[in-house]
Amino acid sequence: MQRVFDERAMEATALLLVASVLLIGASLAGIGGGVPLVAVLTLIAVTLAAGRERLPRPGRRLGQDLDRYVRDLWVGPALAAAASAFVFGATPAEIQTVGGLLGFVGMVNYFLRPVYHAGYSLVTRFVETLA
Repeated sequence: MQRVFDERAMEATALLLVASVLLIGASLAGIGGGVPLVAVLTLIAVTLAAGRERLPRPGRRLGQDLDRYVRDLWVGPALAAAASAFVFGATPAEIQTVGGLLGFVGMVNYFLRPVYHAGYSLVTRFVETLA
């Protein structure tokens, strides 16, 4: 169970970083928050979701199930679209800030994995002592 949780935490980190890269890239291209950005990000998400069965299957690499990352890749652009819709009308600099915040949250999630492991171990031991 702990391994599944760890894989999902890593997947969340990767998806947050994808959303971050998309928003920062859009801001560097001079695109602010508005209908065009939300529409393009939504189109990318829908296209990836519709074609996820046809995307390449890299298998397990470096202890990670990369198939899961590819299958759920559409969530990154969808998250970026939701974030840009939340700050609708934002300037490119503000979009870059939102992208940076998403990346920051993703990296905080990554660095908190040892804390997740410790908490899971403590709860598991506590439940075993009660049983």
